[in-house]
Amino acid sequence: MTDKILAVVALCGLIAFLITVPIFVPHIDLILFTLGCVLLAVYDFWNELASRRR
Repeated sequence: MTDKILAVVALCGLIAFLITVPIFVPHIDLILFTLGCVLLAVYDFWNELASRRR
C-alpha cells in the first residue's frame, strides 16, 4: 500500500515540476510536450498498477 501512495506522490511531484514550463513560457509546442510527458507517466503508472493486480 505504501508503494502506491509513494507512486502517486511521485506522479504529483512530476506534474508539479513540469507544469511550471507552460505557465511561465506559454507556447503551444511546450504545452503539448508537457502534456505528452504527463500522459506517458500516467499511462506507465496505470499500466504498472494494473499488472500488479493480476
